[in-house]
Amino acid sequence: MQRRQRSVYAVFTVLFAFLLLAPHFGQGHVQASTYSWNIYSQYIEYQPTGERFYHKSCGQVNNATQGYFRLPNTYSSTNIAQYDVGNGRSVELDFGSCSTYGMTHILARHAPELFIGNPTQVQSFFNPGHPLGYYESIIGQIISNNRTQILNNGFTSNGTVVYGNTPHGQVRLVIKGGKVITMYPNGWGLGERKY
Repeated sequence: MQRRQRSVYAVFTVLFAFLLLAPHFGQGHVQASTYSWNIYSQYIEYQPTGERFYHKSCGQVNNATQGYFRLPNTYSSTNIAQYDVGNGRSVELDFGSCSTYGMTHILARHAPELFIGNPTQVQSFFNPGHPLGYYESIIGQIISNNRTQILNNGFTSNGTVVYGNTPHGQVRLVIKGGKVITMYPNGWGLGERKY
C-alpha cells in the first residue's frame, strides 16, 4: 500500500511541476514546426533549400517596384492599382513607403528577395521566387472576395483585416482609410532569429 501511495505521490509531483513550468515553455514563439526561415543579422535563409537572401536597402526596393510597375516616379502616393468594392468606392494600392504602407512596405517586410532587415521577433515571409506582380494579384483576389467587409470597414481610420488563401496558406491583408497598408502570410513562412 505504501509503495502505491509513493507512486501516486511521485506522479502527482511530476504533474504539478509540469503545470507550473508549462506556461513558460515557448512564450512568444510559434511552434518550431511552422518556421521555414532562419533570420541572421545580414541575411535570411530559406530552410527547405538553404538559399540565402541578403538584406536590401529601401532604395533597392523602391527601384525594383518602380521598374516592375513602370512607374514615372516614386512618390509614396503614386497609385499602382485601384480595386472597385462597390458603391462608387475603390481601394488604392499605392507605391507607399518601406516603413509604413503600400507595395514597397509589403515587399520590404515580407518578400524575401527584397527584405530590408530589422525583423520582428517572429517575421512572416512569402515563399521565394515570386515576381512583384504576384503580390499585386493576391491583393486583387483578396479584395474581390471581401468587398462587403472592406466597404463597411476598410474606409475608416481603424480599418479592417481580410483574409485570402494561396497554395501555401492563408494571407492577411490590412486596409485602412481606403488604402492597402500591408499584406503577409498568416502563420506560414515564419522566420526565427538566430542572432
